Order: sequence, then structure tokens, then C-alpha cells
Amino acid sequence: MSRSYLLKPYVVLYRDDTLEPADTPFSFDCQAEDGDHAEEQCLNAYPEADVVWVAEGVTTLDEAYEDYYNYKGAI
Repeated sequence: MSRSYLLKPYVVLYRDDTLEPADTPFSFDCQAEDGDHAEEQCLNAYPEADVVWVAEGVTTLDEAYEDYYNYKGAI
């Protein structure tokens, strides 16, 4: 039996050593059970990543960046 109905869309924002401090983080889209599962998937794909934000259920990448920057007080 498939458990795909338990998965929700996530956007994980991450940085690596190629980015300057002021650069916008990279993004990783996935379907996951929860935020920890989404972060785990990102780190499996990009082992050297530094995850900086996990957004659940956003419909666009712009929403994930807006959440990240608003939370960080940058906007």
C-alpha cells in the first residue's frame, strides 16, 4: 500500500561553500512526511549543504524565499 498520501510539498533552502554571505540560498523541492524528512532528502542529495530554511506547503519558490527573508528580518 502506498503511503504517498502522507507526503506534503516542501522547499528546503540551503547554502554551500560556493555562495558568498549575501547570495540567495539554493533551493531543493521535494515531497516529505515532515520538515526533518525534507531536510534529510536535501542532505542526501547535497551532503555538503548547510540547510538554512525548510518551508512546508508553499506553492512557489518565491513564497519560500519570502518566508525565509521575513523571518530573518532581511525585508
